[in-house]
Amino acid sequence: MREGKIRVFFNASALPARPAGAGIYTLELARALDRHPEVVLIAAAPEPYRPAQSTTRPSFPRPARPLWEWRGLPGELRRQRPDVYHGPHFFVPKVDIPTVATVHDLTFFRIPKRYDVIHREYYRLLARTSRRADRIIVPSSAVAADVVRYLGYPPERIRVIAEAPRAGLAPASEQVVAETRARLGLEQPYLLALGTAEPGKRVVDAIRAMPAIRASTPGTLLALAGNPGPLSAAFEHEVRRLDLGDCVKFLGYVDDADLGALLTGAAALVFPSLFEGFGLPPLEAMACGTPVIATSEPAMSEVLAGAAMFVPLRNPAAIASAAIRLLSEPGLRSELSARAIEFAAQFSWEKAARETVDVYQEITR
Repeated sequence: MREGKIRVFFNASALPARPAGAGIYTLELARALDRHPEVVLIAAAPEPYRPAQSTTRPSFPRPARPLWEWRGLPGELRRQRPDVYHGPHFFVPKVDIPTVATVHDLTFFRIPKRYDVIHREYYRLLARTSRRADRIIVPSSAVAADVVRYLGYPPERIRVIAEAPRAGLAPASEQVVAETRARLGLEQPYLLALGTAEPGKRVVDAIRAMPAIRASTPGTLLALAGNPGPLSAAFEHEVRRLDLGDCVKFLGYVDDADLGALLTGAAALVFPSLFEGFGLPPLEAMACGTPVIATSEPAMSEVLAGAAMFVPLRNPAAIASAAIRLLSEPGLRSELSARAIEFAAQFSWEKAARETVDVYQEITR
């Protein structure tokens, strides 16, 4: 350690062009660590990201990133001479310095059918490298249990550190919400669902809830947001099958500039996921004052306890019942909105950074 500060190499090389989930974690935590007075952060990140004042640019085409991690990263660590290596997306190389890995979830073990064979085996290989780490950070107790179960990692070396809504997410003004809704064709009351590219998000259950919702609250829309993927055609087919073409909007990927207004304007976020390591989208919705309808599955039941409306898994009827209550009872929505903002305020990236630095200090003593 130099000048009483811990010199940390933060491997942010996995940042995608359109970050979500683990990508948001990587960016926000790096920025908070870079502001921490006891840390000198060196981040390895692709263009256009600069998560730290000291950011190195590994030179490789995106498809070759895994090869760089296995072959090029050890040499980069020898040049940078950090006190700690942190892999915020599983990977830990074979090095002779203290190491930390973040494991966001192990759904490729828990729900293998959610992935094709190539991605499932790659993620499993990646996750197994985290067993080299001196400490593993997880976002919830549910993931901690999976790390013990699937990786055989000692529970006493696992640290649970909660994530937080990304910086700047807060209730948008009425004018900004109105402008965003008009531009996106969402002038009518709408529910919002995120994660259309991933089968585990079960967006199809939100679609299947819409006939009952429309029967009770005519004019209600369902907005589907997220990176398009192989499921898009199946969702479009389901919309046609249920004759919902006039009330389901496919928005695609939503930029950060529109996300706050889109969340603020929604009657509720519908998040019927099979399993989450943490459940960042619901927490970000709450930061905007948006009530959340979520499945009572790990880790949502752990992270969102007392703040969300929970429904059983794979149950469109229960989703419809909860949504109808919110749409027809303004007082209930106002109550849940105020509770959501207060709840989300308990989480911050500054707090996550402080707790992460505690882990660095623990393994460098």
